[in-house]
Amino acid sequence: MTTTIRPARQEDQHTIIDFIHQAHINSRNLNWERFLVAEEEGRVIGIRQVQIHSAGTREVGSGFVLPEYRKRGISAQLMNAILNREKGTLYLMCRDKWIPYYEQFGFRQAALDQLPADFLKQYRIGRFITSFISIFQKEKIHIIPMRREQP
Repeated sequence: MTTTIRPARQEDQHTIIDFIHQAHINSRNLNWERFLVAEEEGRVIGIRQVQIHSAGTREVGSGFVLPEYRKRGISAQLMNAILNREKGTLYLMCRDKWIPYYEQFGFRQAALDQLPADFLKQYRIGRFITSFISIFQKEKIHIIPMRREQP
């Protein structure tokens, strides 16, 4: 089967929201216009977005692929499509266990004093939320800020 990566359309908004809820990831600042979707045979099977923060900082976020389509490189296709589309520096936040995955795309861990103020604010909110969630889970969640300079 052929996977197509395309910009999201307004009719994808309900699917995007559903995927975000399935993934248990940040549902703030969802805007279908900022998403790319992976599609097979007319069905959306994966998503990824670039959030634009208050001062214009761009953050790669909200990625999800349906479980039955994982391990086929769809997430990487979405990431590569974003990297080909976006210009300038990109940031992201990820759990520490995902650092090697994002490093293959050129992202590197970023020191807090290297983060733009608008992204740093979002990182601190994310860190607070994940610290709170960690209280109720067996494993502690550590989120790491990462940065990629675009050529």
